[in-house]
Amino acid sequence: MITKFKGKYDFLDPAYYCLVEYDGVIYNSAEAAFLASQYDAPYFRSMFRDTALPIWRARELARRLQKRRDWTPELSLELMRQITLDKFSRSPNLRFLLLVTRHERIVAENNWHEQFWGRCICNTRPGKYGRKDACLVPGSNRLGKILMSVRDQLASEAQAA
Repeated sequence: MITKFKGKYDFLDPAYYCLVEYDGVIYNSAEAAFLASQYDAPYFRSMFRDTALPIWRARELARRLQKRRDWTPELSLELMRQITLDKFSRSPNLRFLLLVTRHERIVAENNWHEQFWGRCICNTRPGKYGRKDACLVPGSNRLGKILMSVRDQLASEAQAA
């Protein structure tokens, strides 16, 4: 099971530096493209193309901006999958690295109480919105599921070719 997006598996992290296209625009990471996808205004989207903007600053900025009106959890999943597929389809090296993980389960573990995209493993600190038990319940690991789904799709396409 792959649980840490560091070292050998740092390429799985959405913040990993690589070229990703969203809506006809190239971004320098899947996370930057995903953050941009949350906004309708071209000005807001353009802020996430700035290569001098560290990803932690981009996350901070994204929290302060008004998201697009149609933003839902379902849309966020659809866009993250689309962006992740582009990331691994665009780069032969990244595609190879993902396919080499074969059938390993991918779990996006964290210790900052994030349970939608990953699984918090803190087990002790208060969860989101102050719920003390939020991190004791297994997270949804949606990012891990998307990565495994993209891997399966790329493996099927490679077999068919």
